[in-house]
Amino acid sequence: MWNSTKSLQLSSICTKLLIAAVFVFAAFLPKMLNAYIAVSPAYSQLAQITPLMVVLYLCCLPALAALFSLDRLLVNIKREEVFVERNVRYLRIISWCCFAVAAFLACAVYYYLIFLAVAIVAAFFGLILRVVKNVIEEAVIIKTENDFTI
Repeated sequence: MWNSTKSLQLSSICTKLLIAAVFVFAAFLPKMLNAYIAVSPAYSQLAQITPLMVVLYLCCLPALAALFSLDRLLVNIKREEVFVERNVRYLRIISWCCFAVAAFLACAVYYYLIFLAVAIVAAFFGLILRVVKNVIEEAVIIKTENDFTI
């Protein structure tokens, strides 16, 4: 039977797999871009692909920060610490990481127009997370007030 504990475990496993995937992606990025150059007639030199490599490496940093924060958030939920200030901080970090990725991709639109769509999606996720963070923040305030009430 599927329950919230199993769902939480699956989320934790997926988060850890994504952390590993980002490290593998970063390690193999030059080889992947060389393969991209080999099959793409538009990019015949590595110098033409350098902006893409820079943007992708820059996006790895906030992606890892967001994934590590998500992992810590899931650990807190597993401990049944949902409405605590630390979770608000983790959600804030994740949302700012989404905005950072959106900014990096927006800068790369000059070279690759498709990044505009991805930047908009990243900014949208950041916005949704800000709203969720604000809801959790208000819940923390209410919980704190209730804890002081007899």
